[in-house]
Amino acid sequence: MTPTPAPTRSPLFGPLPTRGIWTALALTRGQFVLILAASVALFAFIDGPLWLHLHSSHFMRITLSYMAIPIAVTGALLRNRKFRLLTAVVATAVLSLIKLVVTALLLVVIGMAQS
Repeated sequence: MTPTPAPTRSPLFGPLPTRGIWTALALTRGQFVLILAASVALFAFIDGPLWLHLHSSHFMRITLSYMAIPIAVTGALLRNRKFRLLTAVVATAVLSLIKLVVTALLLVVIGMAQS
């Protein structure tokens, strides 16, 4: 009888699929989620919590949160030894678009909750 191999699980994101859009971008699942979460967190907390400054200018929080994405993507790709300029540009674009949707929804939800 052959032994069954133990399932491979990531300690933090165990039940999520191991292959996804991050695979095509040469990132690991953890790197993809971490970059996205960090950029959304930067957006939410630069210049103070977003919910306390909902109607003020968001220029600084937008600028810094988007600037973090290509830096983090480049670092992750270099760490994975899979850096190519096109891969970095595409990964940055994909993460930026997903962040745009997430932060827009966040603004809508917070705006609706405060009204």
